[in-house]
Amino acid sequence: MGKTTVRSPRLLRVSTTRTDGGSVFGATPKEQWEFSSPPDRQNRVPIGNYSLLIPHPDGWVLVDTGPGDKAPLSTDIAPTRSRSSLFRELKELGIHPRDVAIVILTHLRSEHAGGATHYTSSGRVIPSFPRARYIVQRAAWEEATHPSERVFRHYRFDDFLPIEENGQLELVDGTAEVAEGIWVEAAPGPTAGHQLVIADVGGHRIAFMGLLFPTLMHLTPGVASAADTHPEETCKTRRTMIRRALAEQWWMAPVGCDRWVQASDLLDLTLWHRPMGGGTEEHRLPMPSLVEVPVPVHA
Repeated sequence: MGKTTVRSPRLLRVSTTRTDGGSVFGATPKEQWEFSSPPDRQNRVPIGNYSLLIPHPDGWVLVDTGPGDKAPLSTDIAPTRSRSSLFRELKELGIHPRDVAIVILTHLRSEHAGGATHYTSSGRVIPSFPRARYIVQRAAWEEATHPSERVFRHYRFDDFLPIEENGQLELVDGTAEVAEGIWVEAAPGPTAGHQLVIADVGGHRIAFMGLLFPTLMHLTPGVASAADTHPEETCKTRRTMIRRALAEQWWMAPVGCDRWVQASDLLDLTLWHRPMGGGTEEHRLPMPSLVEVPVPVHA
């Protein structure tokens, strides 16, 4: 991949979902993860839902849309998820949905792609960004439109079928340059067709990691979520991407916190080089409240 420069992007935490710790950490025992992600009384841990906004000469590029503002299909969902702030934050930045030229969805699960569509006052569901190309891996589309019984609950068809019906869907296979200096690349495991986004920004290479590292604990080799479609493949993808990140000096997000993390810092994260378990309060990394962090750029 060649290099070009786009201006500084913004990482936005648009929502938080409280998810059962057993689902988040899979086979990893609670005694090994609870010090890094303290659960509430219902054994739920907070997981951030993130979007990435990249200014580009072709128009704004938005990566993932968060859960959106459509009413949940089940009344059990509402108490576990905070209201999405994406459209409010776009408005505060002076960005109209028509200004978004490209929407890249790392996958189509509702927590991350629900904002791709919205209800009109007449009750129709239409794409939230009327002029945008929506970029999705073909394998992700196939899983979402033909879900198995195991993953069916993670999808709702009105998040993404209106995109195809409106002629805005663009399916890709593997690596593709979707705009000058911005690429998508398959990173399978969490879902079929899961992808990450790589962009060259002011002399830095940034990578939006999608579902690969929902918490800092997931930097630890072998930790996989119960919701991962293929957990072994997820772990393999993580190892591959971490090696590449170190070799190419990526800035990465989200990596279990609300900030960009430089690849070289991964080796300094306590959970990465220390055996699992035995953690204390002093070993826990601070979780900054900042939700909008520009990538450092050269003057």
